[in-house]
Amino acid sequence: MIKGIGESLNVMRQSQRLAPSSLTNIASQPQIIETQRTISKHRLDSYQRWAQTTAEQHSISASQVALQSLTQAKQLLQQLSRVLQMLQQETKGREDTRQAMLDNAETLRQQLIALAPSYQGIQLLDHHFNLLSSSSTVASHAFVFKSVDLIASKERSEKIHIQLGRYSRVMQLPAGYNRESLLQLISPVFKELGIALEWSGQELIYKASNQAWLAVQAGVLMMGEGQRLPAGELRQILIEPRYHWQDPREWNLVNSEQLKTSQAKIAKTQQKINQHSAEIEAVHQVLLGRIRSVQTKGTDVIGLEATSALKSLYKYMQPHPFSYQIASLMAQGNTNRDQVGALLG
Repeated sequence: MIKGIGESLNVMRQSQRLAPSSLTNIASQPQIIETQRTISKHRLDSYQRWAQTTAEQHSISASQVALQSLTQAKQLLQQLSRVLQMLQQETKGREDTRQAMLDNAETLRQQLIALAPSYQGIQLLDHHFNLLSSSSTVASHAFVFKSVDLIASKERSEKIHIQLGRYSRVMQLPAGYNRESLLQLISPVFKELGIALEWSGQELIYKASNQAWLAVQAGVLMMGEGQRLPAGELRQILIEPRYHWQDPREWNLVNSEQLKTSQAKIAKTQQKINQHSAEIEAVHQVLLGRIRSVQTKGTDVIGLEATSALKSLYKYMQPHPFSYQIASLMAQGNTNRDQVGALLG
């Protein structure tokens, strides 16, 4: 071991003595620019097939998860519809029997509300049972402020402070403005917070994006100058949700007069879910049929047909990047950073 250390020290001393002359020789030599090594065509084709196959597998898996949730929603809606029919027939029945049916209906409603399928952290259905894709957005969440009317006309101007999550905004509401003018004035401010405004003729509806809705549920803080809001300090403003008819939380399951209306809403929701399920199942059948016909058709034809069919599945899921997997594969192929960047686009 000592001998090995001594030999290493001798090598280091020799390297130090030779270093100046070696640097001079290197400097005197013409610089040779290393040409960038290109990736062979067959390797690029392999990477492309690998990425395409992986993306197709994820698309099919996501569509299967969405289809399973739609099937579950369909079954729950059928059970809920039967319970509502029985409630209509039990108007003069025993009170305990009717209460048991109402409890059953509420349990089914909560199960429908809890349906939130996702694939690899990507949401596949929103709270209106809409299939989500890269081109579609989650349905907004509507609400109103219970005790605040920001577009009420006042004789004095007022400065409004709004705190939503980690964002804060200040609005100056002039005196003497009517509702339409105030609505146009505050709409851009709320748009920056992810909230759209809509005057229904009776109340101001706030429609929050999915992310903004999470902040709204955590609490909206406001402060005014004694016109529309009290002065002093920021205080939490109570909200009241406004549900769409496609949202199970909007269906009235208690009032006997509203049961028929709720059944109609359930029937329309069933039609939507049946349509979504049929679309996904049709694509699955096309893929299965083309895979079975691989022995009778050429490989190129099958590839083109399969690609065409798989493209229709992309609308049922958000595109998921595979940059980490591809980057790892590129590293195994001994490619440099520029080549990896060019391939990942």
